[in-house]
Amino acid sequence: MPSAEKDLIILGCSATKRPVSGKVPAIYLYDGPAFRVLRSYLRKYRWPERLSLAILSAKYGLIGALSPIANYNQRMSAQRADELSPQVAKMLTRWASQHGRIFLFLGKDYARAIDGVLNNRQGVSFPDGGIGRKLAALKCTLEKLERVEHPGVRKPERIDRPLYFLPDWDDFVDSEFDFQTESFSANRRSDRCELHVSQLVHPLKLCDGILVSLAQHMTSKGLLKKFAPDDDQALAPSLVREHFKLRPDQWAFGDCGAFSYVGEETPPISVEHAVALYDLYGFDLGASVDHIPVSELRTASGKRRLTRTEQLARIRLTRQNAEQFLRLHQEWEAQFIPVGVIQGVTPDDYAKQVPDYVDMGYSYLAIGGLVPRPDAEVLEIVKAVAHAASRLRKRPWIHLLGIFRPKLQALFREYGIASFDSATYFRKAWLRSDQNYLGADGRWYAAIRVPPLDDPRTRRRLQTCGQSEDRLRKLEKAALRSLDAYERREMSVERVLQAVLAYDRLLLRTHSDTTELAEKYRETLTSRIWERCSCRICKELGINVVVFRGVNRNKRRGAHNTLMLYQMVCCGK
Repeated sequence: MPSAEKDLIILGCSATKRPVSGKVPAIYLYDGPAFRVLRSYLRKYRWPERLSLAILSAKYGLIGALSPIANYNQRMSAQRADELSPQVAKMLTRWASQHGRIFLFLGKDYARAIDGVLNNRQGVSFPDGGIGRKLAALKCTLEKLERVEHPGVRKPERIDRPLYFLPDWDDFVDSEFDFQTESFSANRRSDRCELHVSQLVHPLKLCDGILVSLAQHMTSKGLLKKFAPDDDQALAPSLVREHFKLRPDQWAFGDCGAFSYVGEETPPISVEHAVALYDLYGFDLGASVDHIPVSELRTASGKRRLTRTEQLARIRLTRQNAEQFLRLHQEWEAQFIPVGVIQGVTPDDYAKQVPDYVDMGYSYLAIGGLVPRPDAEVLEIVKAVAHAASRLRKRPWIHLLGIFRPKLQALFREYGIASFDSATYFRKAWLRSDQNYLGADGRWYAAIRVPPLDDPRTRRRLQTCGQSEDRLRKLEKAALRSLDAYERREMSVERVLQAVLAYDRLLLRTHSDTTELAEKYRETLTSRIWERCSCRICKELGINVVVFRGVNRNKRRGAHNTLMLYQMVCCGK
């Protein structure tokens, strides 16, 4: 909806705060009466679409309710209000132009900080009286907003196959990208008709849910900032299920992305912050904050091996975090399923913690740190964990973080693994030289590389080829035209290869590389394997699905691969 149709509520901060370590969204820090009223409303109803929320803080000034802030001890006074007045006026003037009605629930000293900013503005409500009257007015204001009942905790049920989650790394594509003219639906990404790759195969589905890494979404660009903004202007959450357009039978699973911070002494995200983000953004499942006891770290001075003592310290920290995570989840009445992450080095390290986590109160467990391990080690760990779980009165749900391992899938089922996540098949679309497209016949095929000349990486590789830009553009266009002609059966395989390789061999490849790729390309083209696939992506893209070129082709091919994986492993096709 247009921002002018939104309502802006501004609350004054409270002296009563939760005892948190590190930063948390401001709405979770303050624990005064107004914030309890607000959180009580949000436990019952989803965050209203038209609601923006800001807080006037004695320390930080006027900030968005989602702004991550640390605990502090500073009271608002007339002098402090005057000091904050310029910053408050700047922020409020901007936000006032973006909203329709504005509701101010502020004490006398807080109101002094905005004195004169909203004079003569229509749609401003400033209830007077004591705290009781202000709280009643706040309740009335919230009750008048649209009310959508909170769906409550959505538990995935145990079924006769493992659930598959696709890890997300900003995997959106332009749904109206024109492959003939190589043009986007709009110049700016924010104006494009973007869809997450999981929506491309509708009405089929390619996963049982999306796994979202907090570490990734807190440190990267673009849409990731929507889940963990680090500025002071975050006024409302973007609910994760709506962001990814998840179906009723799909789940949003959040984890902390421990491999992203494996080189740090401690995780950069606090337990409190993780619980708050999972709850605030409407995740269905949320994993506790873990730290991987890797065998060695890469440092600025080279590799360093961790001692057994250091590894055990990370295992203990992971367990302590899991205890605190579950306690806060209960105290804060969070609306997601808590998933306890277990870390270890040996199979026994993992197995002996399973009953302890269940005794804590966890019924969902996740096994971490498996990604770099060979199949043999993974299997030993899974066997040990499964054996420990089988001895319990109520067997916990077990998720394997970050791995698929095709050769072990039958054994994973035998041992009762409930779910796993992996982007391996998705990333193969562009991270492998010869296994980019998984055919309907179960074989891998090489995608045909025609990298865009406008890509800075391609331009750097081509700078040493001795060709003019005009010549390179002609070669690029000739390669693309030849592929289109082959799609229409108007050109032979050999002529297509000649056009493709005339451009491809300029990318600093050796003669042997070019020869090997030529054979792989010939196999792909001769098979016309994309024509044997009935998925929506292959039907719509045709030969473009096997062209290695830009995110709009590559990520669509990754989505196709993931659909093949999902149907093969999870649906038994």
